[in-house]
Amino acid sequence: MHIKQKKTLYKTFLLIFTLLLFPITVLATELDSPNYKIVGVTTQGGGIIESTSGNYSALLNVGSISANPRLYSTSYGLSTSPETPFLPAIPTISCFETDTNGSSACTTGPAALTTGGMVAICGPSGCYNKARFEVSDTSASNPADTLYAVMISTDNFVSDIRYIDASTFMPESYSTHNINDFMTKADWETETFNIKGLDSNTTYYIKAFALKGDFTQTAAGPIKSAKTASGSVYFDIDIAGSTGYTAETSAPYTVAFTGAYELIGGAAAITAGNRIWMDVQTNSDGGFAIVMRGVNGGLKSSTTTQTITSANANLDQVASGFGLQSEYIDYDSSSSLFGTISATADYSGTINTVGKITTSANKVYDGDGPIVDGRMALKVIAKPGITYTPATDYQETIYLIFVPRY
Repeated sequence: MHIKQKKTLYKTFLLIFTLLLFPITVLATELDSPNYKIVGVTTQGGGIIESTSGNYSALLNVGSISANPRLYSTSYGLSTSPETPFLPAIPTISCFETDTNGSSACTTGPAALTTGGMVAICGPSGCYNKARFEVSDTSASNPADTLYAVMISTDNFVSDIRYIDASTFMPESYSTHNINDFMTKADWETETFNIKGLDSNTTYYIKAFALKGDFTQTAAGPIKSAKTASGSVYFDIDIAGSTGYTAETSAPYTVAFTGAYELIGGAAAITAGNRIWMDVQTNSDGGFAIVMRGVNGGLKSSTTTQTITSANANLDQVASGFGLQSEYIDYDSSSSLFGTISATADYSGTINTVGKITTSANKVYDGDGPIVDGRMALKVIAKPGITYTPATDYQETIYLIFVPRY
C-alpha cells in the first residue's frame, strides 16, 4: 500500500508541476486522500476532476492533450505533442505529371521538361507507362536530409494502396514497403522518371510521407493525381519527288518507271523519279520498326510471266535486279530522351546498292525510342537485263508495316 501511495503522490506532484509552467487563473479547491491533503490546486480549460477509492485519489485533466494529438482540416495538420520539435513538416507534392504539353509545374527535371512538358521527353501524347513527381520546396523548409516515401493508388486509396519502390521506382505491395523506400528529395528527383511501370490511360493518385530520425514519420500530405497517356502511333505514306520533304499525298500510292525513267533492257540501273516518303511518330519507349514485304519478290510481268528478281546487291555489278535504298532520314532530336531513326544495313547503301523486296518480311528502318516528326524516303531502283522481254506491266506490290515496340 505504501508503494501505491508513493506512486500516486509522485504522479500528482508531477502533474501539478506541469500545470504551474503556464500562467493561469487560480481557482482554489481541495483534494483529499486518507494519506494527504493538497490545497490550492488550480485548473484551466477543461479543469481537474477527482476520482477516488478507499485507497487512492487520482487527478485527471479534462480536455488535456494526449500522447500524440493532432488537429486536422483539409488544409493542415497541427501537432501539439511533446515530440513536435522532432517531426519534419508534412510534405506536399509540387508536381505529378504524365502528359503535360507546353509547360510543366516540375522545376528540377531536364530542360526540355520544364519548357515543353512531359510530351517533350516522352513523345507524342506524353508518357503512357511512367511519370514524374517532385516534393515541394515549401514543405516548411525541411532539412535536406529529410527522407520521403510515396504512396500510390488507382482508386484514391480505397483498396489499392501501394508504395513506390525506391530502387526500381515501380509500385510495390504495401507488405514489402520498408525503410529503404525512403529517400531525400534530391535523390527522388535525380531520376527523370521516378514512377515507372504504370498502366496506360489510367488515373493515379499519390501522397508523400516525411521522416527525420527514428519514430518521426509524419502523416500523409495532400493527394495529387495524374492520368497516363495512351500509346501513340502515327504512320503516313506520301509519293513525291526527291525534294518532297514536306509533301502530303493521298492513296493510291504508285511509283512508275515511265518517261525519262523508262526501264530499257540491258541499260544501266534506273532510279524512279518519285520516292516513297514516310512520316512516323510514337511515344513508344522501345521505338519502332518498319518492315516491308512484296507480293512477287520482284518486278513481275503478267504478259511475259517474267520477274526481275529483287536482291541485296549493287545493281552496277549484276545483270539485273530490283530493290529499295534509303535516301533521307530526319527526326526531332531536341531532347536526349527521344529516339533516333536508322536504316538497316541492307537498305542503307549508296549509288545503286539496294535491299531486296521478298515475299517474307524484311526490316527497313529502326527507331530506338520515342520519335517526334520522323520523316524518311526510299528510292526505288531497277535494272532489267537483256534476257527480259520488254513489257509495260512489270510491277510489284509492296506492304510497309509500322511496328511500335511498347
